[in-house]
Amino acid sequence: MSTGLTKADIEAAIDAARGRKGPQIELRDLREPGLRFRAGERSAKWSLMIRLHTGERSRIALGSWPALSINDARAAAREARRKVEEGRNPNEERRNLAREAQIRARSRKALVQMLDQYEREVLSHHRRGDQTRRALDGKEGLLRTLQARNVKEITRDEIQELLKRRAKRSPISANRQLAYAKAFFNWCVSEGVIESNPIASLRRPVPERTRERYHSVQELRDIWAAAGDLGYPFGPLCRLLIVLPMRRDELAGLLVNELTLQGDEPQWVLPSERTKRANALRVPLLPMARSIITSALGDADRLKESAYLFTTTGETPVSGFAKAKRRLDGAVEKHREEMAAKQGREVEPMLPWTIHDLRTTFNTIACERLKIDANVADRILNHVATATTSKIMRVYNRSELFEERKRALRLWEQWLEKEVVAAAVNR
Repeated sequence: MSTGLTKADIEAAIDAARGRKGPQIELRDLREPGLRFRAGERSAKWSLMIRLHTGERSRIALGSWPALSINDARAAAREARRKVEEGRNPNEERRNLAREAQIRARSRKALVQMLDQYEREVLSHHRRGDQTRRALDGKEGLLRTLQARNVKEITRDEIQELLKRRAKRSPISANRQLAYAKAFFNWCVSEGVIESNPIASLRRPVPERTRERYHSVQELRDIWAAAGDLGYPFGPLCRLLIVLPMRRDELAGLLVNELTLQGDEPQWVLPSERTKRANALRVPLLPMARSIITSALGDADRLKESAYLFTTTGETPVSGFAKAKRRLDGAVEKHREEMAAKQGREVEPMLPWTIHDLRTTFNTIACERLKIDANVADRILNHVATATTSKIMRVYNRSELFEERKRALRLWEQWLEKEVVAAAVNR
C-alpha cells in the first residue's frame, strides 16, 4: 500500500514554489484518489478533483496547509466525495454558506453604515445624490434618529411616526423623504440585508395634486413686498425667482463666474450639470434681473467674495428653504393685514402655495396676458416643448430661441414693473 504524500513532500514543494513565478506546483496523493496539494508563491492548499453528478469535472476546495493536515485533508476529501455521490455540489454549498454569512454580517450593520454604502454604490451616480443623502439622515433627515440602529430592527411604525412629525412642519418635504427612504430600503432588500421593505405600504402623508396653483396680481405684489423684508440672501433670491422663473435650486446654486453682466449681451450661462434636463442654457439678463443680481453681489461681498451669489456661509450655496418660506409666509400675512386695515376690511389669508408656483404664474400670465408664444415660454422655463402636442416637435425643436426668450423676458419685466413693483411701492 502506498504511503502517499508526506510532510517532507509538501515542505519541499512549498520551498520550490517560493519566489517562483509561473504555474503552481501540484502533488497527487496516492492514498486518496483525486486528492491534490498545490503550492504557489503565496499559497498552499488542498483540493479534490472529482466528476460531479452532472458529468463535469470539478475542483473542490478543501482547505489550506498547515491548518489542514495530511490526515485531515484525506478525511475532508472522503467527506466531499460522499456529498458528490449524494448528488450535491460542495463548492456550491460553500458559496451559499459564504453568501449567508455575508448577509448576516450586513444585517448586523448600523443604519448609518448601510447609508454610507448606499451613497457609495448608488447615490454617487445620481445628479442629486447629496441632496438625497441629506433627506435620509442629514440635519432634517427622516432617518436621522435611527442612525445607530440595526437596519433589520427598524419597523414601519417608528418610521411612520417620524414621517407624521415631519409632515406637520413640511408636508411636501415629508412626501419626498418617504420616497427616498423607500428607495433605500428597496436597495437593502436587493442586497439581501433585509427580507422586505418595512415601509413599502406607507402612503404619502399629504396628497399632492398636479400643479395648478398660480398667483393673482395682488398675490404677486404681496410676495414681492414681503421678500423685501427678508433681507439677503432669501429676499433677493425670491425676487429673482419672480423675474427669472427658473427652478429654485438652479438659482440658489448660481455661481458668480456664470454671470456676464457687462457688454452687449448680459447673460447667465447655466451649466448642464445643474439643470433638470442636463442641458446648458444661456439665460438673457434684462435690467430688473441685473439690478437684483448687482445688489446681491454687494451683499455677498461681506462673505469674503464667495463663489456663490446666494450664500450664508460663503462656502456653500444657500439652504434652509423651508424655514425661509415660513418667514416669507409670515411677512406676506403681515402685509395683507396692513392692507386690509388701511382699506377697513377683513384680511384674506393667502391660499397655501409653493415656490414652484411662481413658475406656473409666469407661464399663465405670459401666455394669457402678454401673448407670448407657448414654445418660447417653455424654453424660458427650460421645459422640453411641453406646449406642443407633437412628439416630433419635442424631439427636433431643439432651438435655444435666445432672442425670442430675451424679447419675452423684456415684456415680462415691463409688466412686473408696472403691475407688481410700482403697486407694491405705492401701497
